[in-house]
Amino acid sequence: MRRLVLALVALIGSGALASTTLGSSSAPPAISIDLPSMPVEATDGSGADVTYHVKSHVGLDVTCTPAGGPAMVFDATAHFQIGVSAINCTDGTNSEAADVTVQDTTPPNVSVPAGASGTTNSPSGTAIVTWPDATANDTVDGALSASCVPASGSSFAVGTTTVTCSATDNHGNTGSASFAVTVTFVDTTPPTFASIPGPITQEATSSAGAAVSYTITAVDDSGAAPAIGCGGHESGTTFPLGVTTVSCTATDGAGNSTPTPATFTVTVQDTTPPTLNLPDITAEADSGSGKSVTYTASASDAVAGSPPVSCSPPSGSTFPVGTTTVNCSATDGTNSANGSFTVTVTDSTGPSFSAVPADRQVEANGAAGSAVNYTPPTATDSTDGPEPVTCLPGSGSTFALGTSTVTCSATDAHGNTSTVSFSVSVVDTTKPTLIVPADRAIYAESPDGISAQNQPVAQFLNEAQAVDSVDPSPHVSNNAPGFFNVGVHVVTFTASDASGNAVSKGATLDVRPMPPAGTPPLPTPPARTPPKSVTGLKADAGDKLVRLSWQIPDGVDHVVVTHQLSAGGDTQVVYTGSAESFTDRGLVNGLEYRYVVVSVDKNGNSSAGVAVVALPKATLLRSPKDGARMKKPPKLVWVKNSEAAYYNVQLFRGTVKILSVWPVKPALLVGRTWKYKGRKYKLTPGVYRWYVWPGFGARAAVDYGELLGFRSFQIIR
Repeated sequence: MRRLVLALVALIGSGALASTTLGSSSAPPAISIDLPSMPVEATDGSGADVTYHVKSHVGLDVTCTPAGGPAMVFDATAHFQIGVSAINCTDGTNSEAADVTVQDTTPPNVSVPAGASGTTNSPSGTAIVTWPDATANDTVDGALSASCVPASGSSFAVGTTTVTCSATDNHGNTGSASFAVTVTFVDTTPPTFASIPGPITQEATSSAGAAVSYTITAVDDSGAAPAIGCGGHESGTTFPLGVTTVSCTATDGAGNSTPTPATFTVTVQDTTPPTLNLPDITAEADSGSGKSVTYTASASDAVAGSPPVSCSPPSGSTFPVGTTTVNCSATDGTNSANGSFTVTVTDSTGPSFSAVPADRQVEANGAAGSAVNYTPPTATDSTDGPEPVTCLPGSGSTFALGTSTVTCSATDAHGNTSTVSFSVSVVDTTKPTLIVPADRAIYAESPDGISAQNQPVAQFLNEAQAVDSVDPSPHVSNNAPGFFNVGVHVVTFTASDASGNAVSKGATLDVRPMPPAGTPPLPTPPARTPPKSVTGLKADAGDKLVRLSWQIPDGVDHVVVTHQLSAGGDTQVVYTGSAESFTDRGLVNGLEYRYVVVSVDKNGNSSAGVAVVALPKATLLRSPKDGARMKKPPKLVWVKNSEAAYYNVQLFRGTVKILSVWPVKPALLVGRTWKYKGRKYKLTPGVYRWYVWPGFGARAAVDYGELLGFRSFQIIR
């Protein structure tokens, strides 16, 4: 009784009882049976095994037939016959059933022969063909009988016929299989040739010969095209150079062959010359001789492969500036080829510069600026060697205040021009020369003092004067008050030029008390006036010296001459005296010196001074003298450079270079006639210019020093 009560409680708790009582369609079943997909295919004559899953949803053990349980959850397997069978499950209170369907839809397996065959002597005949019986087997019904269409023993035409055999089981499933019956026509008649090529001639395409294609045909009474064999010389195969006899035989499908071969000849010949592969080359000259050019010329030939090529001029030769034709040839042993190409050597590179002057700053020597001397840079061309350099403004030109650009250019023999530049800044840093009034004493015009507008004071203030070497009108100012009280006053005067340079000096004005009436004025000292500057200042530079000359104006007691390097440095007094010339010796060649000549009167007053620059330099060209006139060819002589391995001497007529030679000694005798760059020249009347540069190391290094100099001479009749 106690167990029954517990069971009822469990049923109520699970809701099963409520489901059974109320019949609610939304409540889960007390027992579920899960089956595989139906129907199930039979696996033998008695049916099939089926596995199903059973679960209690009310917590009670379930027992099923035909198999399974007791348990609340389990899988069961049972064997079911073909057709529909039931599974019944119960937990003692609830029951559930399911149907299992087993069917047979698999057709029998039919086995047939791999094939069957027969023969006939007539192309349109037939043959009776038999074969072993076909068999059939079914999964459910076992062995079955099979029937074939057409049946064994039927007559079959020449060719292939498909035979289909089939069997049907007890459930109406039919299986089938097919095989081929082949009837062969047995042929004993040989084929015949329908077309045979004539003699063939073809150009070789390689050292092996040439692939030759041709057409040869044969016919056979079987209607099928017979196979044609040509002893390894079939159409499309490679034939060697020379004449080959081709022998062909036709064979039909039955093995019957033509009794007599078909023959023809194939001739492979080589009449094609090699193909030359030649470049066209453009190269930049790197010396006066031109350029050493290496090139590759090759040839290709269908038979000989890559025959050697012979060219003139050969690869590695030095080609002059311009276009040179190179002629080449090659032979394959039978045929020859000739061709040519060009090597063009250009000179498109202008000269390069060395020893370019650095940007520089110089002091102005006057209102116009300053004459500036510099050494032009050296221009060297890889083809022509050194070249004359033209600079604008030229060395020794007067440069205005401010910064100017000097542009130097050089042009080689092929018209290539290069330029380089540097700047010259002319500045005015020299202060004006200020002369102040002499110290003096004056009487007051009232008990308190005297107005600055009063004549004695105005005269005192107006006597200050200034001169400047650059600014013709320097400005003079003072710090005088509008009214001078009785007493001693120091007035400061300032002179400034247009460049902002200024100098100040003081002068004393003693204002004494107003004297009794009739007292004469105090004496006035003479006015101070700067002396006039020297005129006609000239500087002639020589070897380590500069010769100066000037004219001294009236009222000048003596002059003071100073020099200073234009690049900067200490100012030195080199001469004091009343002479009108002076030679400054012991100077350094190649350095520019700035000279200032200041006039001094007997009272010690100084002028602003006059400046000039000069560049001492040795004369390195000895003869002939510049501008010499002569009837005979001159001998050009210059100073030896101890480090030079050779020299380059160039001769110009007008702007045209007509000679460039490289002597190793410091002299050259100009001939009456000569040849330069393939052209003949003659020393005819006219003006000529000659230049000399020292060369260092090997000529190929193209290393030249500074121009030793240039001069001109004139040939007269």
